[in-house]
Amino acid sequence: MAGGSRSRSSRTPAAPHSLVLLALVTLTTAGKASAATFQVTNLCPFTVWPAAIPVGGGTQLEPGQTWLLKVPAETTGGRVWGRTGCRFAPSGHGWCATGDCAGALRCQLSGKPPATLAEFTIGAGAADYYDLSVVDGFNLPMDLRCDGEAHTIRCRNAGCPDANHRPGEGKVRSCKADSDYHVIFCPK
Repeated sequence: MAGGSRSRSSRTPAAPHSLVLLALVTLTTAGKASAATFQVTNLCPFTVWPAAIPVGGGTQLEPGQTWLLKVPAETTGGRVWGRTGCRFAPSGHGWCATGDCAGALRCQLSGKPPATLAEFTIGAGAADYYDLSVVDGFNLPMDLRCDGEAHTIRCRNAGCPDANHRPGEGKVRSCKADSDYHVIFCPK
């Protein structure tokens, strides 16, 4: 029986130690996994309905309004785009002339071309990655900037040199992981 007591007493201290270690690892990991905030601003002289996948859905922005969109760390294949000429019923169903996503106000899938795209991967390692794309066509002038970076990616027309025109073209920028971003429709 003495051996059984020793066995139990040696297990008892190990369990709390393991729990403390697990809690510390969880807290440390949770501290590293933060989110990025996208500040999406409409400077167009007309209403724009920005959309975002895989998080965020969509909303309506009148001229001068801003939408704050939280994007969790480790989000890959993210996109923000502006939709134009939209009409939505109170139910959230409708259509858009450009960038429509199956008639939904809150998008669950990519918009129908044409759509100027801000693309991103957040917190995948030590850096975020972002770009502008006109692979799906051009519908709105757009700027995209990462906080802390001096360079703004600009796209004023379908031929914009800062944007990707073909899949895999490689005009991708990096920024410190989990940075915040500014997307501006119809920048001045």
